[in-house]
Amino acid sequence: MRALTIEEKVPLVLVVGFDGTEPAQRALRSAVDLLQQRPGRMEVVFVGHVPRTVALAAQAIQAVREGLDTEERDLAKKADEILRDTDVKWRFQRRNGEIAPELLAAGQEQLDSEGPSTHVVVVVGGSAHKIDRYLNSIPAKVIRHDRFEVFVVP
Repeated sequence: MRALTIEEKVPLVLVVGFDGTEPAQRALRSAVDLLQQRPGRMEVVFVGHVPRTVALAAQAIQAVREGLDTEERDLAKKADEILRDTDVKWRFQRRNGEIAPELLAAGQEQLDSEGPSTHVVVVVGGSAHKIDRYLNSIPAKVIRHDRFEVFVVP
């Protein structure tokens, strides 16, 4: 993994994966620290992931979507509680799909809209379970794509 190298004058956009867990809250707070005294902003991204087994049943999909709507509102409030007393510019968005590809897509959208002089970094919390760290973690999936620098907060 590369070391995080950010030039101080280059505009910085941090795409922060946020699902409300303690690791995600630490990632959000660390992202605030990264933006102190730097030009830039934060894109807080909640990815509503529907497991493939649920995707087979139409009624279940509707129930899951309603649950995700509620979770989105709750997470937006939680992000606001964490970020309201900071000077950081931020926006909350929900995306639906697989988590790692959606975080990467959010990063690419930021790069496309802000231009090539912007530095995009994906910030995620570390996996809570040791086995996930090696097998199927979101940070590992994002890092494998090597499209953006990734900051994993333990």
